[in-house]
Parts: sequence; C-alpha cells; structure tokens
Amino acid sequence: MAYIPLRNIGAGGLVPDKNPYDVELTQFPSGNNVSFENGAIGKTLGHTDVGITIPNAPVTVAGFLKTGSNNLFIGSRNNIYRFNGSSVTTVGTGYSNTSMWQTEQIGSGIIFNNSSDVPQYINTTTLSSNGNFSNLANWPSTLSTKNVKPYKSFLVMAGYTDTSGGGSDYNTRVRWSDEFDPSSVPTSYDVTSTTNLAGFNELGGENGNLLDQLTLGNTQIIYAERGVYAMDFIGAPLVFSFREIFSDDGIISRGACASWEGKHLVVGQNDIYVHDGNVKKSLSSLKVKDEFYKGLIDAESVFCKSVASRSEVWICYAVQGAVKDATDGKYSPNRCLVYNWDNDAFTFVDLPNTRSLSHGDAMSGGGIEGTWDDPVIATLPYSSSTKWWSNSSLSVVAEDIFLYSVDHTNSKLYIMNNSRGFSGSSVNCFLEATKIDLDTVLNTANNNIKQVMGIMPQIRGEGSVTILVGYSNTPQDPVSWYSTNVFNIDQDHKIDVRTSGRYLALRFESNENANFWNITGLDVDVREVSGR
Repeated sequence: MAYIPLRNIGAGGLVPDKNPYDVELTQFPSGNNVSFENGAIGKTLGHTDVGITIPNAPVTVAGFLKTGSNNLFIGSRNNIYRFNGSSVTTVGTGYSNTSMWQTEQIGSGIIFNNSSDVPQYINTTTLSSNGNFSNLANWPSTLSTKNVKPYKSFLVMAGYTDTSGGGSDYNTRVRWSDEFDPSSVPTSYDVTSTTNLAGFNELGGENGNLLDQLTLGNTQIIYAERGVYAMDFIGAPLVFSFREIFSDDGIISRGACASWEGKHLVVGQNDIYVHDGNVKKSLSSLKVKDEFYKGLIDAESVFCKSVASRSEVWICYAVQGAVKDATDGKYSPNRCLVYNWDNDAFTFVDLPNTRSLSHGDAMSGGGIEGTWDDPVIATLPYSSSTKWWSNSSLSVVAEDIFLYSVDHTNSKLYIMNNSRGFSGSSVNCFLEATKIDLDTVLNTANNNIKQVMGIMPQIRGEGSVTILVGYSNTPQDPVSWYSTNVFNIDQDHKIDVRTSGRYLALRFESNENANFWNITGLDVDVREVSGR
C-alpha cells in the first residue's frame, strides 16, 4: 500500500480527558511543554533571565506603559520596586503582608493594592523626579478592598471592608467612586453625598462573595464565587444598572479570568468556560477539564493572562511539586494550561514558580523604548531570539512589548516566549498518542492487524527530534515500543520501521535548550496484514 497522508496532526491540541482510543487524528491525548506556532504544534518557547537582583521574593510584576516613562514595578510582600531597564530601586516600603498585589494602570498613573492598606499610587510626574508611591489621594482611611478597577470614569470595588462605625465586611456589594478624569484620580468616595455620583449596590449573597471584575465592551462583568453579574452605566441618578447573567458557575479565584476578542475566558469552580456577556459555553469539557481540576492543589493559585500576540490565554496554577512558601503559605504556580483561540485547543507548559505575569516595554535605561543595544537586550544572546530577521523590527527599536514573569522562589525576573530554553536549561517536551487505529483512514474495522513500514513526518524546525514507534492490540494493552529513531530535521525525510498491531503508538520528544520543532502532518506506509 502507498503512503497515506495524515494532515493537521495536533491541530486539535491535547485532550487528556479522552480515552486514547477515542482521540481524533488531529489531537494528542498526552504531551507537555508544547504550544502552537502558526497553527502547528511543537516545542514551546522558553524564557530568559533578565539578570537583575530583586531584594525580596517577588509576588507581582506590573508593566507601566507610557511613552518616555516605561517601567516595570515589582511587588514583594512588603515593598514595591521599580526597574527602569538599568537599575532596581525601592519606591515603596513598610506595607502590610501580601501574597499578591492587584495592579491597575489608570491614565498616567498606576495603582498597587494589597487589600489591607490604602491603595498605593504613582504617576509620570512623580516618576520623572524619581519619587515613590504614596497613598491614593482622597481614599477613605477606613476603606479596604481586595479588588478595585477602573470602569468608564469610576473606580469600582468588588467587595470591600469599611471599619468606620464599628466595621463591616461587604463581600457581596459593589461600590464606586465619584466620576473622575482618568488623567487624575477620584476626588470623592462619599456614598452619602447628594452632590456626586459615588454609590454602592448590594448584589445579594446567593452566588457567594464577589471576587473579581473585568470590562467586556461597554459592560463591567462582576464575578462572584457561584455567579456572574453585568454592570452597565446608565447615568444619574442610579448611575449603574445590575443584572445577573449566570448563576450556574462563577470564578474560582481572583485573577482567574482574561479578555480576548470580545469574550471572557473564566476558570470557574467546576469548568473553564467562555462567554460574551450573554451566552456561556464550556471550553474544557471532554478535553482538559478533569486533568486540570484533578491536578490543581491550590485554588487560590489560579490566575489568567491574555497573550494576544500568540492568540493565547495562559491559565497558571499549582500542581504537585509546586513550592509552598513557608511565610505566606501560598503555592507558586508551576504549570500553565494554554488555550489557543485560533485553534480552539489546549496545551500544557511548565512554569518557573510564577506568581505574576505582565506585559511591559522592552526598556533601556530611564524607561525609554528598548533598542537592540540597550543594557537589557544587548546582554541576551542572539540565539535566545525566537524571531526571524524578517519578522523583527526594521528600526532601531527592538521588541515593542515583552511578557514578563517573576519567579517567587528564586527572586528572578524573566522575559517569557523569548528563548528556546528555560533560562538556559533544557526544555523536556513531548507529544504522545498510544492508540492510533487508522480505521477512518483505511475504512476498515479495527479487528485488522496493520503493519507500518515507514513514516514521513512533516516537521519544521532545527536540530533533531526523537520519534518512538510502538503498537498494542487491545484498548487496554500497554504499548510495546518497537523502535527509537533520531530524526534530523535538516537532513532526514523519513524513518524506516517494521511494526504490527491493531493500534499504532507514536511519541515525539526532545530535551535541549537551543532548537525547536513543529509538526503538522505524517505520511504513513501502512498495510493490513491479517484480520482476526
């Protein structure tokens, strides 16, 4: 029999929730440290150590994007540091303990909120004079919140505590400031005044505490533990209207949602779902739902980040082996479930103790846009670049935006998606399918024994990939791995094998820090040799 072409191999991503013998030819039931590159699945990109000294274990990184004032701010339990591309300085200290700062850029300033103290604020004017963070002006000293974000021309709190008059927790209440010019900060939060638009609204407790909020179009979506609400601006005197949009699931933790192309991806209590403010559907069911929730060891470790340049949402979380901090008792995420919205598919990637991710400018000293010879980029080896020259900047400006992460355990700042290795270490990656029956291709029943004589993989990349070939004869049989083949991408075009069974098994793997590979298809020399 001639070679049979199999195309779009892996385009459906990883589906560990399915039985291996029920998986489509476009899917893999198992894999790790793989992602999509232009629709093709293969070895994931790695990360590069920026090489700075962070005085205390970081819990948050936040990029401040403002022309001429680009900076990274790094939060530890009690301090805030500024990295301007050349040096790290302390710009805030003496705060209450926190395991995660919530950060928001508003206009020409940025807020750091630790849920205990008055939110901290700094703007471009203060930055230009090398000043420090200070208490957000006009914020009531008796007020604290775990979640405050801008919506329209208001600062909105999803749940809060007010210690005035004896003190009370308002975990199911939304409260907002007076209207303000986003180039500045609100002047009032007084909900009793009749001369401003500050106010609050109780959303009831049947859906649990309010945990987070995220803008979707012209609507602010409020996430509770077991439900989701929509908040819309309608003007004075009520200012906002509220309605419940879902009550069958909410959000698992603060930060466990991300926005992409007019939708929100949300990690709920029981499912990973997407919605447009009206219609909700599962993304993870029969794909990765069981694998994700069974592996998760700390619900509070979950957070999401949209990476639009790669059409991805990163779902970061802690699994077995994650490091638990002895001081704050929190686990640092060591695994990432990556959703690619172009492929509508998932992959898995290892993380370096990542408490936080943020986009930030490729800076040179003083916060000016990065150039190819700036102090940070000039120290990175050319081999760490994942861009073709034709895709790189045609000017002296290097990359416009980097994705940064902080390693809580080792006090490191990394540039993500910027290397073929994990900060110089090898990336151990693989794709594996153990029960390929080829019935839909051969149009025969599965009682037939197939013999595979050769495989021509369609692989793009550099270096080599190890390809293992095996077989089994029943759905529950273990795989007998027949041959191990080192495939040189630049030189080889096929591998010769001779294995027979009802189910074909294939594994693609590599473990190095320099090269890469992506696979899109296979041509398989297969024939039926018996039916029994």
